[in-house]
Amino acid sequence: MTLTEDLSVFAFLPKRAQDVIAVSLRKAIMSWIDENPNDLTRLYSIENGISFHADKLFDIIMSLPETNSRRETLWPLAMSLLLLCPDIVVPAVHATLSDVRARNDYNYARVSKKVVFLDNVRKCLKIDGLAELAAICLTDFAKAVYTMPRTDNDLVRYVIANEKELCTLIFDTQSRIYKHNRDRARLSQLVSDKLLAIYRASKKEFHDIVLTKAFYPSANTYVTYNMARFRRDHRRKTNVELQCKDLGDTIGLAAPKIRRHLQHLLKTFSPGSPSSLADRPSKGAIPVDKVDLIIEMLRNYMANIEVALAGTKLDNKIENFNDNQVYAETEILDYIIEEAVGSKDLDIAEAGADFVELLYAPENAWRWSEYAKSNPDEGHLFWQYTYSLLSLD
Repeated sequence: MTLTEDLSVFAFLPKRAQDVIAVSLRKAIMSWIDENPNDLTRLYSIENGISFHADKLFDIIMSLPETNSRRETLWPLAMSLLLLCPDIVVPAVHATLSDVRARNDYNYARVSKKVVFLDNVRKCLKIDGLAELAAICLTDFAKAVYTMPRTDNDLVRYVIANEKELCTLIFDTQSRIYKHNRDRARLSQLVSDKLLAIYRASKKEFHDIVLTKAFYPSANTYVTYNMARFRRDHRRKTNVELQCKDLGDTIGLAAPKIRRHLQHLLKTFSPGSPSSLADRPSKGAIPVDKVDLIIEMLRNYMANIEVALAGTKLDNKIENFNDNQVYAETEILDYIIEEAVGSKDLDIAEAGADFVELLYAPENAWRWSEYAKSNPDEGHLFWQYTYSLLSLD
């Protein structure tokens, strides 16, 4: 039996088995793309057998009689399979963008189904119940396209053509995606993937989101949550550790915003009361719980201690420790530590204690040493209550 014949067996499997395979296979393909961008680029520069078989499986999936009623599992897989077919997806995207449908303008037999699919995905962005599905497919497409060397090609133009509408749908809590979604995990994953796609496409646009959309009281909680996790998620998805230099000047500019937002969350958090949750809509996506936001922001501090300390008295880049702004920033961080460690929520308290432990870890001893040299009258007292709390554990 050939591989093509093996693939055809998919059509005869029970629906449940098809759905499980579709979800797992799409995840595997997108993980491979995230972890091996150079291999994907090579796939687009040479003839390969992967394209042939991915194309065959795409046709099998789209030929299933219940494809439209099972879009949520089958369409994301279909889009990921298209990404493995450079000889098909490139002319199909060109035909979609130029609205070329004449049989003699492209390989009609192989490409026509793909043109219809790409058209349908774009149209679904405007349909209430299907917008999230379309956003998932288009975000996967963008993530893959932006792993490849940047050129002015039809694949990039296809992404850009939908970018403005897609950002509104994914980041605006008033969009149709949030009004019709109740799967928090799936929505959170979509926001995470979109942030990664934007980071790959434009560092400037990504930094703008950090500075203007992620960390303030009325921010979309899904954006706040996933931005706090971004560096860790990037390492998990790509096996690449982002360095401070990869974030440029954003750390210094964003640190005060992050600090004040975390302070606000801790001030307005009341365990066991409705105020511990963001305002719940009567239907649609439920905002991320304040507990989860606080914990992820504290974990972000642990993964990016430079963000936690930027602008405070433990920031080794500061020359004037007596500046009023430095005192203000230090007091806010002081408040965050005290409230987190002393929180009645055990998970927040544990995250706070872990952060304090990191501050006093041997690898950060130089920070205290540098501070003590510049401030001999304060060095031994700085955050003394925190040290005492840590010693009691």
